[in-house]
Amino acid sequence: MERLFLGIADINYCAFVVVGDASGAIISTGVGGSVNHRRWGIRQARENLKGIIEAVGSETGTPIGGISFTCIKGHLLSPEDLLPLISGLVEESAIHVEDFATTAALGIHSPKERVFLMGDHVGLAILQGEGGRRHEVRRAGQLWDPSWIQGVELGDQCLFAVAKSLDNLIEEGSPWALGAACDIACELVRLVLSLGSRFSRPDPVIGLCGPWLLGSETIRQRVRYLLELLFPQAELVDTPLAPAKGAYLAHLLTRKKGLKQEVLTTFYNSARSVLQRGWLDFVANY
Repeated sequence: MERLFLGIADINYCAFVVVGDASGAIISTGVGGSVNHRRWGIRQARENLKGIIEAVGSETGTPIGGISFTCIKGHLLSPEDLLPLISGLVEESAIHVEDFATTAALGIHSPKERVFLMGDHVGLAILQGEGGRRHEVRRAGQLWDPSWIQGVELGDQCLFAVAKSLDNLIEEGSPWALGAACDIACELVRLVLSLGSRFSRPDPVIGLCGPWLLGSETIRQRVRYLLELLFPQAELVDTPLAPAKGAYLAHLLTRKKGLKQEVLTTFYNSARSVLQRGWLDFVANY
């Protein structure tokens, strides 16, 4: 029976999921709870992973042949680290672990030079050159101050919800909320600008990802406006699933080295169809 492969990109408060077959074709995409057991504990992380696997099964009705995990910097995992998480849920031999910088750039489906811009707690920009060169810049400190979002109960609330709360405050006419959104947008643009001198061509693909860029319409519009002024020939795209796509693709490429180009072509074609139909097919309970 044909088996499916999962790419899971964990960003500490939720996990994005890409499901595809052995040829490189993306079947479905989704989101579930974080599987970072170092942060949430093994019991909660296993429940979240189990929920993702069950959601994939109900969505596709096909067994899972392997999972590739990628986590943001500072929470790197090895296959051995994942054994308590996957025990009894997935076969140990079916696990692959990839670093976030590799998966983020790989998951932007373009053969051109590309930049992955992540707007999360810190902020990250990764340049993947056409010749294989890769450069990474990260903001030294936290991108935002929780005291900006007055009256919002944060805790471990998903930053997507916080970003939407910021937009709500802006709609209500809060000047400091608008200022906070503009500050975050400018900090993210500065990350891309710091890589600009390394661009080998004027028309890179710039992929936007993360809760600030995809959860706040104000921040996304401001970032897009500024980047279009600075790099008028660049192609700006929303890439919410890039790290998960890259994790899935990296797993396949390690298994099918002799069919690399065939897998890449299938992957890029199916990734375009994902963008056309919308980027979430299922949400696992968490």
